[in-house]
Amino acid sequence: MKRLAKVERALERKRKTETRRYNKSYPSEMIHFDTKRLPLLKGEDNTMPREYLFVAIDDYSRELYAAILPDK
Repeated sequence: MKRLAKVERALERKRKTETRRYNKSYPSEMIHFDTKRLPLLKGEDNTMPREYLFVAIDDYSRELYAAILPDK
């Protein structure tokens, strides 16, 4: 029983530290950005300019912003 209690305390501490890591205090404290060059569609040739997908996610509010723009 003592060993089980010790393991449970260790798991509880680990769970609390992992949870704290993702809980942010205020908006824009941590934002994840990602960009991706979009592939050409059927009928488009290599001379056409490529478009880019931009995505940003705010860790505090979990709000998402996505846009397709013509250049970086």
